[in-house]
Amino acid sequence: MQNLPQEIVTDILSRLPVKSLLRLRCVSKPWRSLIDSKDFVKLHLHQSTKTNSNRFLLVEDTLLDIFAVDLDSFERLDLGDPPLNDYGMANTCNGLVLAVSDRPVLWNPSTRKLKELPPTPLESPGDVKVYVNELYGFGYDSKSDDYKVVKVTEVGDGQDGEYLYSETKIYSLKSNSWKRVEDYPHILPSGKRVWGVYLNDALHTVVKHCHHCESIMAFDLGTAEHHELPRPDLTGENIGVASVEVMGGYLTVLVPRKMNRSEIWVMKEYGVKESWTKLLCFAPPLPEPYMNLTPLAYLNKGDEVEVLLNYDGRCLLAYSLRKRAVRIVDVPGLVPQFSDVAFFSTSFYAEVCVGSLVSLDSPSEDDGSEKQSVQGQEKTNRDKKNRDDFLSVGFKLVLAGAFGNEEEISRNVLMEPFNPSGVGNAFELPEVVP
Repeated sequence: MQNLPQEIVTDILSRLPVKSLLRLRCVSKPWRSLIDSKDFVKLHLHQSTKTNSNRFLLVEDTLLDIFAVDLDSFERLDLGDPPLNDYGMANTCNGLVLAVSDRPVLWNPSTRKLKELPPTPLESPGDVKVYVNELYGFGYDSKSDDYKVVKVTEVGDGQDGEYLYSETKIYSLKSNSWKRVEDYPHILPSGKRVWGVYLNDALHTVVKHCHHCESIMAFDLGTAEHHELPRPDLTGENIGVASVEVMGGYLTVLVPRKMNRSEIWVMKEYGVKESWTKLLCFAPPLPEPYMNLTPLAYLNKGDEVEVLLNYDGRCLLAYSLRKRAVRIVDVPGLVPQFSDVAFFSTSFYAEVCVGSLVSLDSPSEDDGSEKQSVQGQEKTNRDKKNRDDFLSVGFKLVLAGAFGNEEEISRNVLMEPFNPSGVGNAFELPEVVP
């Protein structure tokens, strides 16, 4: 370890879970500066995305209690005491969670940091009595290296419910402020807790025009402009596109069919109509009217690939693409429910999250961390011969046991360029079973 290059140490650290990295910040000031630096945070996020690791499932029940389960073992994870009393979880991006109540908050469950967003009152004209429907979306704008929350408010006449207008605002984590942008030109979807799902610098949602006529709309977080994405060519008896989701770095849509069946389609190449491919066709465990089905994640089980599904907040299902069979996933704290009475009291909401070090601090605070990082790097170069002083004996043994000797590490560890957005097609899409 004495002559191990700094870039190799950085690469090894980038493969560790957040919990271990938070402990290793105490090893030395240079390590703390390295782990806190923006470049390392992005490298760690890229590594997790590329290897499909450090993933967990955040689950919220009807009492708004939130817990996490590991996506490999499905064992409960320790989140401490989540500071989200009376908050409803919306969506996640790069390890950050948007939760909504009277005022929305951003939360990193891995670092246990929380940031309350500033208030932004509705700019309502005059004394018009209105009803208000609000939905939020959350994502990352790689062009400005900024995390953004989009709030869409629909305003209608409080007496007859007639639609009046909408108001769209964007919150910037960098500036810690809201700004109003062009109003959303469509009616908000009903029965949804999230306005748009995030992929490729945009939030995506399904817009209903009329019976069996929908569009997939994308809202660019950088330009604040809306554009339409091609939907799959659907034939036969279908009810149309019910929802759009993101799974494994790909855009997916749910297509309900007659006879209580549902199909999940995947866009293999973003924005290309011809790349839409049917991934699976699913029939519910019980014969009942159409229920909401949400694809969450791919699960690797040796040579087996399964699709994890949220079945209407009643249970988690795993669909085998090879066997074309489904099983109920056993999760501590979640009891599968199929009776209508039990459903309304025990339904849950779930979001896939990746463990990350992404900070909720303001840019000025981050600048200080960056200066410390530079100073720490200079000191590390001066003290290269004493590098082992930075390492605990236990951690050196772990590194040696996991990666072999120094020569083997230098040959085998590949330093690849990383995507600053931390987003991409990290999961190789499995072959579709016809």
